[in-house]
Amino acid sequence: MKALIVNLNLSVDKTALVPSFEKGRIFRLGDIITLPGGKGVNVARALRSLGLDSPIAGFASGYNGRWIAESLKKEAFRVMIQRHSAGESRVCYTVVDSRGLTTDLNEEGPAVPAASQAAFLRKFSALVRGFKAAAVCGRVSAGLKKGFYSSLVRLAAARGCFTVFDTSGPALKEALSSGAEGIKINRYEFEELSGGRFSPSRVAGFFRKNSGAGLKTLIVTDGPGFSYAASPFGLWRVRPSRLPKLKSAVGAGDSFMAGFLFGFLKGYDFTRTLKLAAGAAASDCLSLGAGAISRGQALSYARKARVEKIS
Repeated sequence: MKALIVNLNLSVDKTALVPSFEKGRIFRLGDIITLPGGKGVNVARALRSLGLDSPIAGFASGYNGRWIAESLKKEAFRVMIQRHSAGESRVCYTVVDSRGLTTDLNEEGPAVPAASQAAFLRKFSALVRGFKAAAVCGRVSAGLKKGFYSSLVRLAAARGCFTVFDTSGPALKEALSSGAEGIKINRYEFEELSGGRFSPSRVAGFFRKNSGAGLKTLIVTDGPGFSYAASPFGLWRVRPSRLPKLKSAVGAGDSFMAGFLFGFLKGYDFTRTLKLAAGAAASDCLSLGAGAISRGQALSYARKARVEKIS
């Protein structure tokens, strides 16, 4: 069984390598990587590299939206895109320097009309049938009504589909209170969600507090530092392997999500799943372009990652 990837706020992603990037200068950009994107699309690309194809669902609008839909189809992704005409789908720009440091300039995108939201939920209800997992990833689309994320959780649950979220803000809180079973976020998003400082004990405590609402897995990543994963069986610490050189960390968290989903769908134990997630994130850091990983490289770094059960 496969995962359905929900990337509501789809985008045109542009990545440029500018070795000596500085503020206040004019740069003539040569080779630019231009791809349909968003966190969920990055997850789907990384999943494909690991060996699983997953369909992508989301909103798109205007000329940019048409280009996104056509480009995803050219990449042979199966898509369920709800089109609307309330503006242009967003464009996101990433500038990477020679040290692998990135500067991101991300548009918000247009507000989604209520009729398009309702149509998407109807299609989602039918589409999610038969999937083992639905991963809802990325920036929240503007204009979504309160209860939209609750509807995603309930509709998936009615079909026996595990839901895992990588988003932030009120949408994440809504999904959590509605019974989201999995959350994969970074330390800053965790601090926003929990209202406290990031620490292993806080991750474990927050999980225990919310497990009664249906939460079964909570993963909090911290860039090159330790990641922590909580489940009903305890708390794990993930130590990523050292990298020879960072090319770009943009998308590493999305590839981590892809590794987690792959392990979950294949029935791997928790330790093996977390190792694969760390390996996929490491591979992403060695490439330019989010979600661009090598399966062999991901497996190699998965073997080097250390996962310890600490409580």
